[in-house]
Amino acid sequence: MNAEQKRAWLAVVTATLCILLYIIFYLIFGPKGAFSAFAIFGVNGFAGFIGRGEQADERDNNIARQATSAGAIMSYLAFVLGCMGTWVVVYAFQQQEQVRVHILPMITISCGIIFYFTRSVAILWLYGRHVEASNG
Repeated sequence: MNAEQKRAWLAVVTATLCILLYIIFYLIFGPKGAFSAFAIFGVNGFAGFIGRGEQADERDNNIARQATSAGAIMSYLAFVLGCMGTWVVVYAFQQQEQVRVHILPMITISCGIIFYFTRSVAILWLYGRHVEASNG
C-alpha cells in the first residue's frame, strides 16, 4: 500500500466518522450543535506527513488525476443539489423568502468533505482495479 492509498483510507475513515458524529450530535444538540462534528475532518491536515519521501510514478499521477476529477464532479453536483434543495424546501414547501444563514457554511463544508471522500474512494477503487488487471 503506497502513501496515496494510506491518505485515502484516512479520508474515508474521518469522513465516515464525521457523518456518524453529525447524526449523533444532531439528535442530541440539534442542527447548530451538530455542525461541530465536521471538525474531526481536520485530522486530514496531517495526511501530508504520510509517505513524505515516496516518489509517485506516471500511473500514480494518472490515478490521482482521475480521482480528483471524480471528486470535483461529485462536489459540484452536491453543491448544486444542496443549494437548489435548500431553495425547494424553504421557498416551495415552507413559503419563506429567506434562507437561514447557518445552512450555507454547512453546504460548503459538506461539499468539501464529499470531494475528499469521493476522491479517496476513487483512489482505492482505481488502485484495486489496477491490481486486478495485473493479476488477471
